[in-house]
Amino acid sequence: METSVLVVDDSAVVRRIIKEHLERYDYRVLLAKDGEEALAMYRCEDVHVVITDLEMPKMNGLELCWLIRADDDQHRTFTILMTTDADSQRRIEAFDAGADEFLTKPIDLPMLRARVRAGERITRTHRVMADLLNTDYLTGVMNRRHFMERLERAYDGAARHSAPPLALAMFDIDHFKAINDTHGHSNGDLALKRFAENCAALVPEGGFLGRLGGEEFGMVLPAGDPEATVAGLERIRESTAALTTVTADGVGFQFTVSVGVCLAPGAESVAALLARADEALYFAKRSGRNRTVVCGTDGVVLKARFYVM
Repeated sequence: METSVLVVDDSAVVRRIIKEHLERYDYRVLLAKDGEEALAMYRCEDVHVVITDLEMPKMNGLELCWLIRADDDQHRTFTILMTTDADSQRRIEAFDAGADEFLTKPIDLPMLRARVRAGERITRTHRVMADLLNTDYLTGVMNRRHFMERLERAYDGAARHSAPPLALAMFDIDHFKAINDTHGHSNGDLALKRFAENCAALVPEGGFLGRLGGEEFGMVLPAGDPEATVAGLERIRESTAALTTVTADGVGFQFTVSVGVCLAPGAESVAALLARADEALYFAKRSGRNRTVVCGTDGVVLKARFYVM
């Protein structure tokens, strides 16, 4: 995996010198001229190492380190603070703000690269550990804990109008007990993997998928266009019905999935969002399975293969 380094300095000369040096060693280097630009870039790029100046306009290096660490509670990014000030109190402030390393200007480039290499090793270890902590061992999608954390953050962002509206969909594989009873639990696990792979490939940009437990999965997805949201979920339902899972003995079997969805703008909390999506899923199961039910406010209206509650 290519290592991305974000270099932040209000001096174009310093940015260019560091960029040219690191690119000689095959690092992917991103540049920002101040803390605000760097933070925006950090939040939309996968950054392994941040090298930032201390004194900058708009947002200084201490503030940038503090905000990065607030976003990065699993320490997936290593931060190096640069300054002309060698005062020990400034170093204490830097470490308190979340900086991992401290370099004094003018920068010794070989030493800088050595610190970047060390940061690269540390962040890769942290990323492996975080992935193990956050991933469902069977299907490879988010586990319930991580999914719920992401849902909370996504809901808060949408509620503050700083992010697009979102929807929560819940999926439940139909007659899953019968799959286990007929084909064995190992092939029930295989069905879960097949569904997760198919569903993950159809998650829209800005969405994410997790296993909530057993044969139940959750997906958060953008809902700026509710009709497009439902159409995307219908594609998942239809493509699931078209899957064929083959056992080790060469026996093929198929299964379907029921879907319940709630649009976040109609829910006053994450708990309400979950409850309404679960209610819609229950209605989908109770009314015949293999269908998508949308939780709304205008009663239950049949439309093609999906319902609106």
